[in-house]
Amino acid sequence: MDYLPELADNGQNWMNYGHSVLCAINDKGLMGFLVGSERRPTHPAELEGRGKGWTPQTDEERHEVTVWRTADQSWTRRNATVNYTIICGIPDTILTFMLHLKS
Repeated sequence: MDYLPELADNGQNWMNYGHSVLCAINDKGLMGFLVGSERRPTHPAELEGRGKGWTPQTDEERHEVTVWRTADQSWTRRNATVNYTIICGIPDTILTFMLHLKS
């Protein structure tokens, strides 16, 4: 979906806006970010059996960190795309209010 409607200041087109956002995110193959199945990759230091202050000692462990870094950067970019898709059509009047809410 190339076009996303802007959410009306009074929210009257919420259903249309919400449906359009969900379709756009789904079209990009990013629905897992909303349903919780696309989780941020776990840093190798946080894996079971590795304590605080763990650093890679072997080539295999260094490779593991490199692979994680690439996966984490990809996850971060795709997560930003989802966030942008959600907020790009929200008018400033609503967005400013939302930024002060506690999640």
